[in-house]
Amino acid sequence: MELLLIKYGLVAVFLAAMLEADVIPVLAGVAAHRGYFDPPMAIAVASFGALAGDCVWFYIGRTGAIRKSKLMLRWQSKAEILFQRVGHWQIPASHIIYGTRIATMTFLGARGSMVGRFVLVDGVSCFTLTTFLFCLGFALSASVSMILVNVKRVELVLLLAVALFALVFHLLQRFGRRLAKI
Repeated sequence: MELLLIKYGLVAVFLAAMLEADVIPVLAGVAAHRGYFDPPMAIAVASFGALAGDCVWFYIGRTGAIRKSKLMLRWQSKAEILFQRVGHWQIPASHIIYGTRIATMTFLGARGSMVGRFVLVDGVSCFTLTTFLFCLGFALSASVSMILVNVKRVELVLLLAVALFALVFHLLQRFGRRLAKI
């Protein structure tokens, strides 16, 4: 991903931040530390990319297809209760709590939240989180590269461990059936 950011520059940062607003600012910070990007410009582009992605999900929520879907009708009452408790603080929380960003933006669009208020709160949230993550990547530039390499190794070891565990479980289950028949 870092090579794509370097090759295509700030356009890649914008588009990638629309899809993934957590990892991209860190990688953009690493690239900026290495001299590929102007740091303030990279922060602005990544922030606007994250905001644009959130606005797309907000707009999708505003379409009638999502409002009338079975999934939305099933979860709407629970989401509404959460919104009544948390309010628009749900937006910055969704940037921190993994897996809730798209659902939050889509729900807010479906419930008919005011566009101006959404853009303001989400814009500040995107800028704040992007700046923090960018600075983290910038400050830990050398370490981030090493961490990403080690994460790939750990993922491979975990995949092998899960496969081995599944094989052992399958063999034990198979032999257990044979012993039960005897």
